[in-house]
This record gives sequence, structure tokens and C-alpha cells, in this order.
Amino acid sequence: MVMGWRGSRGFTLVELMIAMVLLAILVGIALPSYQDIIADQRNRTAANELHSALVLARSEAVKRNAQITLSPVGTWAVGWRIASPVAGQPDLLNHSLASDVVVTSAAVSVVFGASGRANAPVEFELTSDTNANAVRCLRLGVDGRASVEKGDC
Repeated sequence: MVMGWRGSRGFTLVELMIAMVLLAILVGIALPSYQDIIADQRNRTAANELHSALVLARSEAVKRNAQITLSPVGTWAVGWRIASPVAGQPDLLNHSLASDVVVTSAAVSVVFGASGRANAPVEFELTSDTNANAVRCLRLGVDGRASVEKGDC
């Protein structure tokens, strides 16, 4: 008859504490990097949303054969809106911005003519409150085409 070894089942308190310490160290190393990724993603999302608003305003100007204006809600950092060209109609777009993304621009508003051309070239710089490296530049040419690039304007 062969006698089997009867080992204990489960973990000891010391093994559990060592595992917890290792987990805490790994989380401490990964958390700052993860926060930078989140800030960069929020910045990218805000840039894409503003780009989409510019594209919508341009297409509505061509579709309606009318002047369409994209304007800030207070400031660009708060959000933006596209007013309806028909009096008494609701806005075509109202957008509020995430709290940790800051949009700066010298433009008071962006006006698209019926041809889809903008009234002037515009630059928007999007930065993050929490990550100085999360910067995007959105450029709008007079031809009405917008592009987003990573980095300062």
C-alpha cells in the first residue's frame, strides 16, 4: 500500500500577503500610465467630436444652400452648437465638452457658406488638464476641409 502525501489546501496568510504586496506594486506602477492613456483618449474623442461638428455644419450649408454657423456655447471649452438657419427651429447640434479637455481658438465662430467654404481658416488646440502631452490641433482651411493632428498648433 502506498501512502499519499496529504498537503494542505489553500494559501497561508504569508503567501496571501506577499501576493497582495506584489499586486499593489504592479498597480502603483501601472496607474500613472493608465491615467495618461485615459487623458489622451478623452482629448482624441473631443477632437473627433469637434471635427464631426465642422463636417456636419459644412454639409448642412451645402445641403440647405444657406449659411451655417458653428459657434461656442459661452467658450469653446464649454461646448459648441450649430444654430438652425430657420428662425424658430431647434439647433441642429448642441454639444457639451468633457470637463478635463480644454479647447482654445481665436475664432469667435465658424461660418460655412452655401458652397461649403469657411469664412476664414481656423485652428483649435485641444489640451488636457491632467496630461500635458495630450495635445491635438484641429485645422480648418478656407476650403472647408478640417484635419486633426497630434501636437501643438
